[in-house]
Amino acid sequence: MNAEDAKKKAPDGGWGWFVCLGSSLITFSLKSLDPSFGLLFHDPLEELGIASTGASFIMSIFDAIFNFSGLLVGPLLKKYSYRTVALCGSLLSCTGLILTSRANSMFHIICTYSILGGLGTGLATASAFVALNTYFDKKRGQAVGFSMAGTTLAMMLVPQFIRVLLDAYGFRGAMLVVGGWAMHSIVGACLLRPLVVESKKPVKKNSHNLSEMDTLLHTNSNGAIKRMENGTDVPPNNVVMNGKTEETPKKTTNVCFEKIKETFDLDLLKNGVYLNVIAGSSLYYVAESNFKLMMPFFLSSIGLSKGEIASCLSLTAFTDILARLLLPTMFDRCGFKKRTIFWAFCICVGIGRSIMAEQSKGIALIVTFVIIGFLRGATLVNLNLNVSECCSLKKLPSAFGIYMVSKGLFVVIMSPLIGYIRDVSKSYSLCIHIMTLMISTTFVTWGIEFLYKILRKKYLPNDSSTST
Repeated sequence: MNAEDAKKKAPDGGWGWFVCLGSSLITFSLKSLDPSFGLLFHDPLEELGIASTGASFIMSIFDAIFNFSGLLVGPLLKKYSYRTVALCGSLLSCTGLILTSRANSMFHIICTYSILGGLGTGLATASAFVALNTYFDKKRGQAVGFSMAGTTLAMMLVPQFIRVLLDAYGFRGAMLVVGGWAMHSIVGACLLRPLVVESKKPVKKNSHNLSEMDTLLHTNSNGAIKRMENGTDVPPNNVVMNGKTEETPKKTTNVCFEKIKETFDLDLLKNGVYLNVIAGSSLYYVAESNFKLMMPFFLSSIGLSKGEIASCLSLTAFTDILARLLLPTMFDRCGFKKRTIFWAFCICVGIGRSIMAEQSKGIALIVTFVIIGFLRGATLVNLNLNVSECCSLKKLPSAFGIYMVSKGLFVVIMSPLIGYIRDVSKSYSLCIHIMTLMISTTFVTWGIEFLYKILRKKYLPNDSSTST
């Protein structure tokens, strides 16, 4: 399928809404368990004597495998359809969850939950994202918002469901049920029907009706193309010199490098805009992940009870859902670029969190949570769309895969640093301000790029590079 034809033929509806449903089923089934990990694995990890340390290690490996699966996304989606890759990823993830129900050691949990689950979830969610971008163009933000809203709602309800399962069946029974509901991702993968675009370009026929044997040619010493006098076809990489066939030297190294470059679309790394996008988005991802992890501990440190913490988290999730449902439709109709929206809202998220870090109990804290939740929803809807907006649809699988790897590298490098600062300073507020600094770095670097483009377009209006 030609990438430009696909962009022009994106239905922005029709079966695309079933693709949106399929994407939602995949993320709902495979990602909604994340906030409930500690609740679900508390008892078995406590029995092994590794409750807190083990949980952190298992989730770190899961997150690393999830992101580094991006190395496989580009090559696999080039060879197979996103439905096939999503189906295989869903099967891997479901198998990992079901096998985890028999776990009796930390090594078992890492192999099944972290490695199998992380790899499968990474492949399935990346394939669903590519499918959404294929079916939607003008309504892309709206489709992504709808697909993510269901997952956010599930994250509010799943902890209660997990608690009921643990009371009724214990850890092993609960894991089997979790593996069963994860199979909804298989249904979601089946809904990702590949978009077929019929090319209207006429097929040129060879008027000479040359047979296959007639088209096999060779090159003589003068560079002319002709047939061997005895009728033989000369093997490729050979030339005829003075009536004798001699083999030409092969440039194996260059061919191998070019093959790797083509497979992974490494020429993307020459695009300064793309590098700026994935670096800034990865910084925001690290800040978001660590804030989500530390927020309950911060609220507890300022004296809130468990009930009050749960209420704050639910309130944030509710306003997050509202933003994902309402804002994408408005912005799609106005024609705003996804990256511009993200850029404008991300700095508001950072400032809002820093203000919250200086709050204590009261109305001000509740109002801050409402605003933060809404702003967070506006940014997360557009986080992955930043990548799809700076590359062609043809290169999107590889571009998104490289972005996933970038996220993994930033998490591995920066998350331990944030944890170390917290241990040394004993202050959650300081860590939140550092996360705001990371978000501000994204805002500044992107702002410099936008300003450069504006000035270049103003003073060099005929320069084609200003449009990239």
